[in-house]
Amino acid sequence: MNQFTVAASILMCAGLGVTYLVLPEEGSVYIYRTAAIGVAIAIGLGILIEAQAGIRKLIRADLLMLIALYGLTLVEFFFPQEAVEQMITAQSATKGVGALLLGFVGLTVGRNLARRVRPTAASSTSVQLRPTNVFLLYLLILALGYLYMLIAVGFDPVELVTQMLGPRFSQPWTRGRLGGWADLLHEFSELLLYLIPAFAGSVLADRSRYTAAQISIVVLGLIFTFFYAFSSGTRNVLAIHVVVFFGSYVMFSRTLGWRYLALLSCLAATILYLSAYYMLQFRQEGLAAYIQNPRTSTGFRPETLFIDNNLPVISLLTDIFPNTIQYRGLELAYYAILRPVPRAVWPSKPEGISVETADALGLKGLTVSSTFVGEAYMMGGYVPILAVGLLLGWLGGWWNRFGQGLRSNLDVALYSSGFFAAVGSMRSVIFLTTAMLPSFAIWLYIKTRKARSRRDYTRAIERRPRG
Repeated sequence: MNQFTVAASILMCAGLGVTYLVLPEEGSVYIYRTAAIGVAIAIGLGILIEAQAGIRKLIRADLLMLIALYGLTLVEFFFPQEAVEQMITAQSATKGVGALLLGFVGLTVGRNLARRVRPTAASSTSVQLRPTNVFLLYLLILALGYLYMLIAVGFDPVELVTQMLGPRFSQPWTRGRLGGWADLLHEFSELLLYLIPAFAGSVLADRSRYTAAQISIVVLGLIFTFFYAFSSGTRNVLAIHVVVFFGSYVMFSRTLGWRYLALLSCLAATILYLSAYYMLQFRQEGLAAYIQNPRTSTGFRPETLFIDNNLPVISLLTDIFPNTIQYRGLELAYYAILRPVPRAVWPSKPEGISVETADALGLKGLTVSSTFVGEAYMMGGYVPILAVGLLLGWLGGWWNRFGQGLRSNLDVALYSSGFFAAVGSMRSVIFLTTAMLPSFAIWLYIKTRKARSRRDYTRAIERRPRG
């Protein structure tokens, strides 16, 4: 990390500490809103310091982690949240904010622990794909990404779109509870879809090297992927797509000014805001039904912006663990490590941890998120929060080395694909190991191409006449 990152980290940690000290004593929403303002100032000032190193230096995994965690926990408290006041006591709110701030501190400090590397050694490869090969690879990823869904609808594109417009989890390609070979194909296809924005961003940023027909196909594939993510009603999926696309586009842009970056940031923020609001309104009934009659929407809280109530959930968990339920220890870590193993290969793989967040809250049958902060607290309290935060921050700082000295389009694709894991791990640390697979696939492809190039070069030298 450079000197700007160290200075920014010190300022952020100081701001987080001050935020905790000035928390009010009463009113859970007031406590949360105070935290939202304080953390925004701390992170914002830190980013301003880091901006002194250059615009492109801001497109980093560790900064995305901080912003993503803020968006998942605190943004919604700039909007009315009357229901939270009745659900959370002031004492629980203060404990929840304390746990969250500890998570921010872990991320902030951990990113400075990654060993620095020279820019010349940072790039994973100098393999540069020709525009035609990039386009063909994009088509292959696009085809494989939607293969399982097309199989599920008998390769009928009209039926594919119709199913996408239906209620959440009603589609024929919805993953089974325990998984199998078919569900393994589904999981593989879903992961490939996260690579589409990465490659599309690199193509559109360097569009002068592509034909009009190629650009049109890339744009159509990108729009359709965004549409699929939006129609699914799963907001974190669309958010990751947007982040990966804009990250890839910015890194591959040859000319980038502050005004242009500000415009792109506002555009991304607007998309995320509108999607966070509207996707919640229609995901139970489906986009088609919502378009026909939005007034009958079964959406939750249409009068405000609602994310996932992650911070109130964290506060509730601080009351439940260990008073009602004992800490779960390393169980969650084991499950996160084993999660990428296909059930088709290991049929007896655990279905999940013994006590899910929803189970602890008495909400069985529902999906409740609490970010990595809540999951870490369930492991053993405040110490695991700091430990997991340090680990994730270190991983983010370590991944940033792939963004130094980018020399090829494959470098950009590899680096931007890591944003998928960076953002997804903030919502759930269990998601991290699976989210790393697309990046691993690109890295493996790079290593294969590089090894082949070395073999071809060696053979050429051996065939060269001597003397």
